[in-house]
Amino acid sequence: MDPKTIYNLIQKYKDNTASDSEKKELLDWYRSTVYQDAQFPEDETSANKYILNRLLSETKPKSRILIYRNWGIAAASVIIAAFGISKFLINPEAKNTKQKQALNRQHDILPGGNKAILTLANGTKISLTDVKNGAIVSQRNMRIVKLANGQLKYSFQLMGTTGQLASKTIPEAAIQYNTIETPRGGQFQIDLPDGTHVWLNAMSSIRFPLNFSVLKERRVELAGEACFEVVHDKAHPFRVVTATQTVEDIGTLFDVNAYSDEKSTRTTLLRGAVKLTAGNNSVVLKPGQQAEAAQSIFVHGVNAEAVTAWKDGYFKFDDEKLEDIMRQMARWYNIDVVYQDESLKSETFGALTTRFANISTLLKMLEQTGDVKFRINGPTVIISKK
Repeated sequence: MDPKTIYNLIQKYKDNTASDSEKKELLDWYRSTVYQDAQFPEDETSANKYILNRLLSETKPKSRILIYRNWGIAAASVIIAAFGISKFLINPEAKNTKQKQALNRQHDILPGGNKAILTLANGTKISLTDVKNGAIVSQRNMRIVKLANGQLKYSFQLMGTTGQLASKTIPEAAIQYNTIETPRGGQFQIDLPDGTHVWLNAMSSIRFPLNFSVLKERRVELAGEACFEVVHDKAHPFRVVTATQTVEDIGTLFDVNAYSDEKSTRTTLLRGAVKLTAGNNSVVLKPGQQAEAAQSIFVHGVNAEAVTAWKDGYFKFDDEKLEDIMRQMARWYNIDVVYQDESLKSETFGALTTRFANISTLLKMLEQTGDVKFRINGPTVIISKK
């Protein structure tokens, strides 16, 4: 099908005016264009809304689509998520497709998932991957619960009928800390004791106190990448400390990328404001800005949705170097990457696709839109020129 026909079918699907035959035509086109074996985020309604909006914005006739090199492949990489899984993946044709996909699993690599280790103040380690949903443990009147959606929630337990929090009587010197760390191929969400929500990316860790209320500041320590939606409290500033910088919220949704193998620590602001301090330098960011901190601080505008697409279950690359793309994939798919031609590292690509597909989905898309070839050998992806 030509792009105009595909676009019109997507519009019909979005408007709920597509017939069953048109829906099947669109799905058949997708299956014939890009192989997909995907799982999807639990909040499918939000996923559908997000991915349709992003797809349609990228495929409007006057929009910037050149970075994708091939419109059809860019659309194909996400159309299955727009359909959802309730109808199309339970029919006989979909079942046959799944059987074919199962035959290819030995040559494929599965995506990451909700995996993390919780380390308590006494050194006890709890696998959040294996522990059942529900209350895990209580510490100093702090109740820790694993929710059904792969999220950890900290909440105070009330003391008697007074409604007062017993933990507020703890002296500051006795504050205990917890650490949550994700492995390669892992991610997790946490509601901190103050209500701040944290999305923790792969190969990352966050250390935080069990009780913020007796402290002058709410200070957490981060390695790797996390997105923070902070409950603002002017009397108790929230600060994220990495190896190179400190970020202070001013009523905020922001992302901090502090992986040790990146050239700089990047802080991206989606909402509100943050003050970033690195050495003797400091800046205040506005929404849509990113600060890169290394020897100095460089501030520039970015597509903040692309930066934080990972927390919503997507890869969104805007004209990014292959080396940077594969570094993200290595963390999520738990792979090693080998380049047979070093010049390929600087090749640039644009893509929007689910993070919950097997690795072959994204690799095939990159192959069809660029000059690279991928070969999967066990846990290693080997990259060469076509």
